[in-house]
Amino acid sequence: MLRGVCLVKTFGSRSRASLFWVTSRDHRFESAKFHLHGRERPRRAAYSGPRYIGPAGRFLLRCSGARTNVPAYLGGGSMPTRPGALILAACLVLPLASAACSLVPAGGHADLAPTLSFQDKPGGPVAFQSGQPVPTFDREPRLRADLDGVWRFDRVPVDTGLSLTNRSSVRKVLDAELGSRAGMLFDSSGWPAIQVPGTFNQPPDRTTTGGFYRIDFRLPAAWTDQFALLKFGAVRYIADVWLNGHYLGYHEGGDTPFALDATGALLPDAYNNLVVRVDNPEWGTRDDIVPWGLADWWNYGGIVGDVWLEAVPGMSAVRADVSPHLDGADISIVLQHRGKANVNARVEVQLWPAQVNPSNRLDPEAASLIPADAKPLLDHHISLGDISGDSVFRVPAPFSIRSADLWSPSLPALYVLQVSVYANDERVDDLYTSFGLRQIRVDSTAPRVLLNGQPIVFNGVALHEERQSPVRSGAPGGGPLTSVTDIASILKRAVAVHADMIRIDHHPPNQVLPVLADRFGLAVWEEIPLYHFTPQTFTIAMERGIPQQMLAEMDLRDFNRPSVLFHGLANESAGSSERASALNALHALDRRIDGTRLTGQAAYGTDPADPTSSNLDVAGYTLYYGVLYGARLSGAVIQSALTEAHQTYPKKPIMILEYGHWSDNAGEEPQQLRVFNTYYGQLSPDFDTEQDGFVGAAVWWTLDDYWTQRPGITVETFGLYRADGSLRPAGAAAATKFARTAPSTPPASVRTKGVAVAIEPGHRHNLLLPFIAYGFAVPALVLILVIVVLARVRRPAW
Repeated sequence: MLRGVCLVKTFGSRSRASLFWVTSRDHRFESAKFHLHGRERPRRAAYSGPRYIGPAGRFLLRCSGARTNVPAYLGGGSMPTRPGALILAACLVLPLASAACSLVPAGGHADLAPTLSFQDKPGGPVAFQSGQPVPTFDREPRLRADLDGVWRFDRVPVDTGLSLTNRSSVRKVLDAELGSRAGMLFDSSGWPAIQVPGTFNQPPDRTTTGGFYRIDFRLPAAWTDQFALLKFGAVRYIADVWLNGHYLGYHEGGDTPFALDATGALLPDAYNNLVVRVDNPEWGTRDDIVPWGLADWWNYGGIVGDVWLEAVPGMSAVRADVSPHLDGADISIVLQHRGKANVNARVEVQLWPAQVNPSNRLDPEAASLIPADAKPLLDHHISLGDISGDSVFRVPAPFSIRSADLWSPSLPALYVLQVSVYANDERVDDLYTSFGLRQIRVDSTAPRVLLNGQPIVFNGVALHEERQSPVRSGAPGGGPLTSVTDIASILKRAVAVHADMIRIDHHPPNQVLPVLADRFGLAVWEEIPLYHFTPQTFTIAMERGIPQQMLAEMDLRDFNRPSVLFHGLANESAGSSERASALNALHALDRRIDGTRLTGQAAYGTDPADPTSSNLDVAGYTLYYGVLYGARLSGAVIQSALTEAHQTYPKKPIMILEYGHWSDNAGEEPQQLRVFNTYYGQLSPDFDTEQDGFVGAAVWWTLDDYWTQRPGITVETFGLYRADGSLRPAGAAAATKFARTAPSTPPASVRTKGVAVAIEPGHRHNLLLPFIAYGFAVPALVLILVIVVLARVRRPAW
């Protein structure tokens, strides 16, 4: 969703141009495309963000000060003749260009490689990053050193070209830029203090795009002879990390976690120092980062997630991935052995009931959900035999369960998996993770979403991860959501208006948010930031492999979160073949990693016949007819777009992932209410829970107001809530209408139950041959019996 900016796009030596603009709050979004020669081709097109321009004309013209009314005929009617087009170009482009425009380079030549890959290991593929298997980022009962809190920050410009260059060729230059900042005796007390997690560019400050973080801390002697991982919840956008002057590695991508091996660099029973170089390139200055162009939210830079050191034994559980079914789950445990010692190892797998209530709902540790009087529903031992040398492998531990409680918005039922690792009969490691049993799929007989086999429609709200308090002059407080209580307060707002799904930002959320969504009973649509991508930027990004890494990191982090039902792969992007190719590749990757979620994109509603969702599970759109484009607000126009989308995808649920209107002041609140009532009045009769319905979700944009870097606008006021927490009239209407189709309110306390049985790894295969024999034998016996009976029947002779 965009407004308040104009763009001029040229095509190098080709003699044609395109005008794209979004007018101010009281004007509609429109665009026009015209040729400077040949026959004019009138067309309404959706704005697709700053464009990557070919080598012959590699620049973009960004305008932030100009405002103009859009001629009515640019909304889709007839275009002017060639002279009219030239006059239009002169009258509009030149004044816009002279009114506060700047040339911004759009090119980039990054050769920084992704750090995540998959390796074939005994038991199945394992994700590796920076030389280590990708671990769980859940809180585990291990020796740990939390590094959140006050750090020091050296606010200096960093070289983005250096940031995006292959580290093997620029390490010396990078060390030179680092200077003495990672020295043991370096005094950083003169640097300003900064909170971690947090940001170095709190709105409205946009001047800082990078710098160096440093923290000094003491580790106790207990860390002696320990393997150790340094874990980051998220660093936006590129991080380079030194521990005690030792370079540990780098990571690109601002919203997903990563871990680095800190074993050889940490100093037990001594002071340590950690330095992180952070570069958060300004959007619109490069075409080789993700996201790359002007985006409609605040680009919070810095260490925006938690940071901690975690001790790991030589024989450890790296992660436990739970693929849920309605009658059990497939569990795949990644184990690692490090060191030369030979151990005889085994694993104990325990399944615990979970009880979620107000006292533990906000405790992110999975073990806190196990009731004090609980007994395991499953206790299964797996012998691993003798293990020596460095090795990583997977071990399956599937189980079936009777009388299980299934996760849904009306019953957010969870279980806790405990994996205990034994080396030479000594318990050396424990891993806990919560999960839920559920199944999300598309009905094979109708275009509707099925949750646990039952039709469901989602009344959703979109949100940006941003602190709402303390309110500043009527605007949100600003800053990324980092605390459990702040995240919970946002989710409680969604629950209060009877929403049962949240679409989070245009990028992966803080890792705690899906954990809490599991417990609040809120379905989640989470996505990677392929936002307003173009054919060229799709090609650049996919060739670099950054979207694939972001998707894999998001999938792996939230693998066990039952609330995450949908994976979004792009938002309001352009192109046909390049976009389809990218979406197909990402869908295939998502299936290989997970396969228990539905995939989709948020395509422009201006083209309901957009074919690029063909290989995705659902067809998602953003709709702003009568708001940002098209004629006046009209239910008939909205219904026409819905019908065309359904005709394009007759077997897929249509997911409306954005509809809404701003409310910059009290005078605009009635129009926001009219937009809600008009859209909901068209969407709700087509909900897929109705006869012949096909709409699987209707998501209002947005739950709260939020800061934006859109030129000419500081705060977007699409929220159902005002910044002070009070409901706007549209919010009150949404609460009333959502309640009519919302699932029943979850009970205050949910405790799960069931009878679970382990499935031996070879058991299924051993049963396969008897099942096949049974399948052939029974029909054969019936056929023989029929033949015998018929043979005995006396037939008349003639």
